[in-house]
Amino acid sequence: MRDEKADPSRRRVLQTAVAVLCCGGAGVDAAMGSQAKTVDQITDPTTTAAKNMFRFEPNFVALSPGDELVFLNSTAEHTVHSVKQLWPSGSPPVKIFNKKEAKVRFDREGFYGFRCQRHGPYGMVMLVVVGHPQNTREIRSIVETMPAKARERSGFMDLLNRYERA
Repeated sequence: MRDEKADPSRRRVLQTAVAVLCCGGAGVDAAMGSQAKTVDQITDPTTTAAKNMFRFEPNFVALSPGDELVFLNSTAEHTVHSVKQLWPSGSPPVKIFNKKEAKVRFDREGFYGFRCQRHGPYGMVMLVVVGHPQNTREIRSIVETMPAKARERSGFMDLLNRYERA
C-alpha cells in the first residue's frame, strides 16, 4: 500500500470523498476550499405571473465581509445594477452588462440592493446582506420612499422581511 504522505493529491481525493459520503456534500466546501457563491439571472416564460418571470436566483444572499458573488448571464437584456438608495456609503457602485460572468467583492457590512435595469419594474431585484447590519428600520423607510415601480418596492420589502425572519 502506498504511503498517503508521499501522495498528497490522493490524500486530498480521499478527504473529499469522506466529506461527501459522511456529510451528504455539506463538507465539500470545507474539504475543497470555499468557492464564491453564484447568482443567475433567469427568464422563465412558464410562470403565470410577470413577477416571477424575470428574477435573480437566488434573490437573497447573506455574506461575510470580504466574500464574493459571481453574477452569471448578464447578457442580452439582463443587467446587474446597484440601487443607490440601498448601497453602503463608500462602496463602489456595480454596473454589469454583456458579461457571462462577473465577480463582485463585498468588503463593508450593510445592505446591498440590486436590480436588472430592464426588468426591475417587474420585480427583478435582489438583496445582499453583508455581516449583521442593524439598520433594518432605516432601510425599510428608504424602500418605502425611493423612486421605483410598485413591484420593485414590493420585491425589496419581501426581501427585507425575509432577512428579519432569518
